[in-house]
Amino acid sequence: MFLSHLSPDVIQSVLDALPMPVFFKDRAGVYRGCNEAFTALLGRTPAEVVGKSVYDLSPPDLAQVYFEADEALMSAGENQRYESQVQTPSGERLDVIFYKTVLRDADGQVSGLVGTILDITDRKRMERQLADMASRDALTGLLNRRAILSHLERLHDDRRQQRQPLCLLMCDVDHFKSINDRHGHAVGDEVLTQVAQLLRQHLRDGDRVGRIGGEEFLVVLDSTEPERLSQVGERLRQVVATHPVLPLDTTFSVTVSIGAARSLQADEDWASVVSRADQALYVAKRTGRDRVVMADSEPPRQLLHKDWHKQL
Repeated sequence: MFLSHLSPDVIQSVLDALPMPVFFKDRAGVYRGCNEAFTALLGRTPAEVVGKSVYDLSPPDLAQVYFEADEALMSAGENQRYESQVQTPSGERLDVIFYKTVLRDADGQVSGLVGTILDITDRKRMERQLADMASRDALTGLLNRRAILSHLERLHDDRRQQRQPLCLLMCDVDHFKSINDRHGHAVGDEVLTQVAQLLRQHLRDGDRVGRIGGEEFLVVLDSTEPERLSQVGERLRQVVATHPVLPLDTTFSVTVSIGAARSLQADEDWASVVSRADQALYVAKRTGRDRVVMADSEPPRQLLHKDWHKQL
């Protein structure tokens, strides 16, 4: 029997001395005891915990997770570790790890469980921040090359299953080398940052934009009718052209050239769509810049000069 040689008061004193939340339940999943750290976490008194189930103390979605985990543990009769969340009295949800093990009676039968909780909220927040940093371009804050191409690949798979077209825009800042040569790289960096902000601000929530290198940006549209693709590109072109950039102590206007492409059939590879947008961008630059060019359906093979698959 669980610590039967000690008095209940001594057991409770030991549990309350522990800084980590501790609880124990009977075979039916009813709380039979806990420590002060546990009641403080839930914002309840011991009387409000003992005799209750997870469904009495937690939101339904979390209670279901706890219940299923408890049943799996007591059926297996072993130990358990899993990540979940706990809701505090303020409504905040903390990321936690549950550690549990079964309790057995004098006959060796599972009579309940005892568990403790480790708060890993700060660690999970740091992991998310690091993951976000790894996917972001350091200068502009947009998705970096690998992240935007990975998003494009996932979206392409979804679109192919739904038999919907994939639509994207390849954007390039015009005369960017001249800006760097004339004003310096600090001004050039600020131009890229402000253009990136304009693109991001004038896209919908489901759209994504990433910097894929130098002064080039890739816009992946979440859902757009193919016939409106050039309109979206034209709107972005006008936004950049009509918003003077203000880098450091100077003010001037910049423009972008845009190549637009959409998938032509459900089984078209996403890299082919990007290559056709890249070709359309090349045409836009060659024919005067500050314009949107829709990709041809069958681009010349010599213009497909990038292996986008290898750049993931």
